[in-house]
Amino acid sequence: MYLWRKQATKEWLRQHGEALIARHGDALAIVERPGKRAIIEVVVSKLPADLRREFGGRIQILRSDWLRRLMKRAPTPALRIGSRLLISRTKTPGAIVIPAEAAFGTGDHATTSMCLRMLERVTRSLPPGWSMLDAGTGSGILAIAGSRLGAWRVVAIENDPLACSVARRNARANRAQNIEFRIGDVLKEKPRGKFAIITANLFSEVLIAGLPFWLPRLAPDGWLILSGVLRSQERSLTTALRRNGCRAVEIKRRGKWIAVLAARARKRS
Repeated sequence: MYLWRKQATKEWLRQHGEALIARHGDALAIVERPGKRAIIEVVVSKLPADLRREFGGRIQILRSDWLRRLMKRAPTPALRIGSRLLISRTKTPGAIVIPAEAAFGTGDHATTSMCLRMLERVTRSLPPGWSMLDAGTGSGILAIAGSRLGAWRVVAIENDPLACSVARRNARANRAQNIEFRIGDVLKEKPRGKFAIITANLFSEVLIAGLPFWLPRLAPDGWLILSGVLRSQERSLTTALRRNGCRAVEIKRRGKWIAVLAARARKRS
């Protein structure tokens, strides 16, 4: 067996990701982390010289017992979110399954887990029929969680076609049928209706630029769940919230990251 591996930028993934998925299917793994280059891997039985010629990268020969050795590693434990959500990388009864190869957000990054916890908590008191907008859906994990928590309608926007393709696949695997995935710019898409919850796990610059676009689509008593923000950027985001008639109701900090639960200024916690 052979492993082909390459580091790539997000722009490279946009250009070549769909072709790699079509060519290699489940043999393809993409690991993407905030602020870092993605790692692309393909495991095949024949020497993948064509991949190296076409895309560069490097090839590693795998030991004959590589799969057994991999399976013996300690599995990543499932992530419990409140009393209603369980996130797992492998098939687990009752869990939302986001495989590690999905790579655009599996729940174990601090920004994602903080958003999930806020989402689980605030949705406990929402009346039936609430809807959600997920700006920059990535793997679809927040959109799928919203569906599992009772949203009757979820609109998930993503500008990366590869990520959107992965998100759709994850939604199908988790039987989340009420999610409308859109490939587009989160600052330009204008979905109809009002949303009880708007989630956005994006860079702080995008969050600040997006507030004037998203707030007209937020229900009067709705919630914003925002993350992807470094501690050093907290003041810029809270200032932007106040400038747009909102306030931070809660700020969670984990490591160098923060997540903000916000609402219109008149809301009381």
